[in-house]
Amino acid sequence: MTIEKRKNFIINIIYFALIITIVYIVIKYVLGLVMPFIIGFIVALLLRPVINFASENLHVHTKAVAVTLILLFYGAAGFFVSWIGVGVISEIKDGIIKLPEIYSMNVEPVINQIFNNAGKMIAKLDPMLVQAIQNMAASLSQSAGSVVSNISSTVIGFMSSSASSLPGLLLGIIFAIISSLFFAMDYSKITGYIARLFPHQNRNLLAEIKEFSTGLGLKYVKAYATLMAITFAELALGLSILRVDKAILVAALIAVIDLLPVLGTGGVMVPWIIVELIKGNIPFAIGLAVLYLIIIIVRNILEPKLVGKQIGLHPLVMLICMYVGLKIFGFIGLLALPVTVVIVKHLYDNDKIYFFGQ
Repeated sequence: MTIEKRKNFIINIIYFALIITIVYIVIKYVLGLVMPFIIGFIVALLLRPVINFASENLHVHTKAVAVTLILLFYGAAGFFVSWIGVGVISEIKDGIIKLPEIYSMNVEPVINQIFNNAGKMIAKLDPMLVQAIQNMAASLSQSAGSVVSNISSTVIGFMSSSASSLPGLLLGIIFAIISSLFFAMDYSKITGYIARLFPHQNRNLLAEIKEFSTGLGLKYVKAYATLMAITFAELALGLSILRVDKAILVAALIAVIDLLPVLGTGGVMVPWIIVELIKGNIPFAIGLAVLYLIIIIVRNILEPKLVGKQIGLHPLVMLICMYVGLKIFGFIGLLALPVTVVIVKHLYDNDKIYFFGQ
């Protein structure tokens, strides 16, 4: 390797290290701060074709159509999310409040019965051992009862403290709505101004990234809609076999919740399994656990394949990007890192960017 090639190699390494550092800082620290405006832009971008179509065919000013459709979109989304969220939170809270009662009515008698039966069997051998077992049973019963009470109070306290973050969340939603309105009403002006901030030779690259990212977003939606449909089918079939009342409706609600960050299917299934175990419905709880395990396995197998196929990445590369993104950046990285890799790959394949002195 000549000295010139070594210098170019070192320069390229430093260059890409700087890019990776900047991307890390942006995703880790900046993305969360501007997330309401990013959401606002994405909503305006997705609704832009509908806005233009309605404005041209109804002969109504674009800004009036934009305001109407944006407000309708957020109104419908807010109603749907609130309806599901209030119902789920209410059921979880009621179940947690009733945990001590469920324990005293269902679990404690079972524990006492088990130790009584064991005591009768051992009574024939040693009376001292019977007394020790009775003391152990009383101690275990008291400990389990206090654990259940502590779980109830801890979870209720967590839910109450989470409520204190609602003003910040509400403020973020308000900014997202307002930014969507501005983006939708003055989309051409805003995007044109942003484009003029960059050198002329880079504007074609920005246009390429924008066009590709829009199509990529639609492919993402298609992939996760397919995953949601598969999850719904699994839940509907499994809950019907377990003879759950309104199995189709319950499956639909859980499938929608599965798309939410943090919660997912486990946010409903795991507490449900625990409650059924506490109530003593062991076969039903085992059935729910098996169903949940099947859903997890199927999703972990299909998600990299479906999403990778839609956006043009090998399932293994997609899996690595999702895992690394989740570990480094959290939930945002789960989506952002694969998208970033796909965009860079597209630009490289189309000779828009070059690596290592090409």
